[in-house]
Amino acid sequence: MSRTAVHYTTAAAGAAILLLLVVISIGVHRHALQAAILRADPDTILADPRLAAFALDRGRNVYRRHCASCHGNAGKADQGFGVPNLTDDDHLYGSGQVSEIEEIARFGIRSGNKRGRNLASMPAYASAHPYALEPLPPQSPQQIEDLTQRLLAFTGRQTDQAAADRGEKLFRTTAGCWDCHEFNASGDPSTGAPTLTDDIWLYGGSHDDIYRSIARLKHRPITSRLILSSEGMSFNHGGTLAARH
Repeated sequence: MSRTAVHYTTAAAGAAILLLLVVISIGVHRHALQAAILRADPDTILADPRLAAFALDRGRNVYRRHCASCHGNAGKADQGFGVPNLTDDDHLYGSGQVSEIEEIARFGIRSGNKRGRNLASMPAYASAHPYALEPLPPQSPQQIEDLTQRLLAFTGRQTDQAAADRGEKLFRTTAGCWDCHEFNASGDPSTGAPTLTDDIWLYGGSHDDIYRSIARLKHRPITSRLILSSEGMSFNHGGTLAARH
C-alpha cells in the first residue's frame, strides 16, 4: 500500500472515530437532559432554558402523533366537536400549570381511566332522564329557552328579558345548574365546569348553539394517553407539548 493510501486510510479511520465520539457525546447529553427532566418538578421545566428547549422539541412530535388528530396542528378550537383552544389562557381544569395539563394528557377526561377527570358531565335537559349521576328533572322547551336567554344575558345578548329572569330562577333552583357552575356562573376548574359569564364557548356561543348544548349535549372524551408515559410529555402554558421522557 502506498504512503498516500495509508494516509487516507488513517485519516478516514480518524474521522470515523471522531464522528463516533460526537454521536456518543450527543447521546450522553440527551440522556442527561432526559434524566434531568424526569427529576424536575414539571412546573419548573419551562424556567430552565436547556430543559425547556429539549422538552418542547420532543413534545412537538408527540403532539403531532397523539393529539393533533382532534386538536389540530395549531392547537386551535373546533366548536363543532367541542375541542378547546389550547393556545389561550382559559382552562377548564385547573389554572394551566404544566403538572395539571400533563395529568390530563396522561389519564384523560371522561376516558374511563380511574385516575382521569370524570366528574364534569353536562345534563341533557331535553331527555326524560337528563343526568345519570343524580336525579334532575327534565326541562321543557320553554324552560330550555329561558336558560338560554339567561346565559346570553351574561354578555348582553338576551332578546327576552322576562325569559332571562325566569332562566335565572331555574339556574339557581330546579335545573341545578348552580351545583357545577356555581351560583354566579363562574364555573369550577376542579371539576371542569366552565364559566358561563365570558364569551368563550366549547360548542359555540350563538343562541342555537347554547340551546342545543343545554338540551342534548354529547361530550367528547379526552382519550387517556398512557402511551405517552413511555415517550414523556407535558405542556407549556400556551398548550405546547413538552417531552418528559
